Amino acid sequence: MFLSVGVRFEANVEALNMVETAGNYGKHRRVPYLVEEEGKLKTVYVPAMSGESLAHAYQEHLVREALSAGLPVCDDCQRGEFYKSMNKVHLKKKVDPIPDNPKSIEEAIVKACVVEDVGGFLYAEKPPVRRSSAFQVSYALPVKSVALFATSEPQLHARHAQMDASSKKGNASEQMIYYVETGTALYGFTFNLDLDAVGVSAITSKPILDEDEIKKRREASLKALFRMLSSSQFGAKLSRFFPVGGITELVVAATDYPFVVTSPIYDDYIVKTKKRLEVLRSFGEESFLAVAGEEKVPEEALKEAIDYLHEKGAF
Repeated sequence: MFLSVGVRFEANVEALNMVETAGNYGKHRRVPYLVEEEGKLKTVYVPAMSGESLAHAYQEHLVREALSAGLPVCDDCQRGEFYKSMNKVHLKKKVDPIPDNPKSIEEAIVKACVVEDVGGFLYAEKPPVRRSSAFQVSYALPVKSVALFATSEPQLHARHAQMDASSKKGNASEQMIYYVETGTALYGFTFNLDLDAVGVSAITSKPILDEDEIKKRREASLKALFRMLSSSQFGAKLSRFFPVGGITELVVAATDYPFVVTSPIYDDYIVKTKKRLEVLRSFGEESFLAVAGEEKVPEEALKEAIDYLHEKGAF
């Protein structure tokens, strides 16, 4: 089974993805973007949120869901430090002595940590072992039709230190002004989850875990996605720059084979997704589609998709 979700969310005055600090100025991520104006294509720079940032948030939610279900999560991932068994130092925390063949290394890592099972890893020692992530996530980019209205603007802030009574001077390191570049846009991004890859070897394509364990991990991975989108707990600087807005539209498709919804950066993404699924159904393939918008909230659409996958025996 394969799940694909297209999300549109409005974010006003957000600092979800910062890229660098130059002195007292924190910069928002911006990317080159193609838009059409007066019948001609041109490139503009717009605020954006990286797939890495969204993936990190998803894996943090996956940690919590896995632990609540009594599933194994390594110490590094529990701390939100996703090193992913990248070398011997981190791998030895899971298995010692380290096996000398890739198949046994992958098996040991997958059994020891749900996050590395679902999120993949690259063991960059000898022999090297690579496991691709079972989930995929795009950048969050402004919707095409309103991309020219997306903007980023610095906000001035100040830290204040009390004046010293004798010297009448403040501590310069404590009292300063600083700028945080904030973005405002209607964003769209895509999230895909290949449930058939969970608990299955990327080397042999055979199950590493028993069926019951695989189903528990699939359920945890679906709940993590639900929680991330429902709570809007993704991105940076949420404590003081929590975005004003929320999810405006969402489309979720569940299919037997890989299928990706049309990108929500296009205004007709829901219509096109429906038409594409109709073509698949004409070939006898089963599929499910739920849409959230004016009549249905995102949680309802996501729950319908999860219930469908449960009925299909995915977990």
